[in-house]
Amino acid sequence: MRCLFCKQDSSNTKSIEHIVPESLGNKKFILPIGYVCDKCNNYFAREVEKPFMQLNEIRLLRFQQAIPNKKKRIPIVEGILNERYEVKMERVIKNDEIYNGMQIPPELFSKIQNNDIKNMEVKLPAFTDNNIIKSNKVISRFIAKVALEALAEKLKHRDEGLEYLINDSQYDLIRRHAREGTTPDWPCNIRRIYKMNKSWEYNDGEIGQVIYECDFLFVTEDDKIVYSEDAICAELYFIIILWGMEFAINIGGPELEGYKGWLKRHNEISPLYYDKNSDIFK
Repeated sequence: MRCLFCKQDSSNTKSIEHIVPESLGNKKFILPIGYVCDKCNNYFAREVEKPFMQLNEIRLLRFQQAIPNKKKRIPIVEGILNERYEVKMERVIKNDEIYNGMQIPPELFSKIQNNDIKNMEVKLPAFTDNNIIKSNKVISRFIAKVALEALAEKLKHRDEGLEYLINDSQYDLIRRHAREGTTPDWPCNIRRIYKMNKSWEYNDGEIGQVIYECDFLFVTEDDKIVYSEDAICAELYFIIILWGMEFAINIGGPELEGYKGWLKRHNEISPLYYDKNSDIFK
């Protein structure tokens, strides 16, 4: 077996590759062991996923939604107490309950003990549904990594599916972008599709939030898929929605015109909520 990214032998791999990081609430969307080697797995954790998680918007999102990382830690957010004192707010999950805490400097603690401060109001920055993250290289590399892994997961039940992705040169550009950051400007289309706190009713009657959902979209000028010599003549886009925010990236190259054109032709409906290309991966 070879690694999806570095194409080197990955037979002795021990780590499990989460397509969407655990720090975004993913537990089940993973690749079989060996699809991504330990070296690439560790690299992505340090150089791709960590910078994404450290984006201010993502930190605020994880704090507000109480999303812990692998070590069960929720990001700490800085705030202002009574318009004057800098404090740090923290959230801890214990026994399925969320506890809020506040880290304060020693001098402030003394004032509280002496009843010099009786009423406390803390102002915190907030990530709301009106905040839209702007595309940048950190986001682009993260989505590129997720996109190629999601495609590998989609093809995992096909014979030689992994080898196809490794050997086909059309995936080398996005592969290098994710693994090495070789393309300075590879834009993502980012917009909000639904509110982050939207409640959904599942088939079993349970109510909950959708953390993430994703799929692929083939785009042509007339929305008709053309097959030529066992190939699909269309642009392939990957779309993922995280807490209501839709991220779209072109698998083949750093441009979005095809996707934007598709949206205009379909009343700006997200491809994840439109009957499209339903038979491609069957």
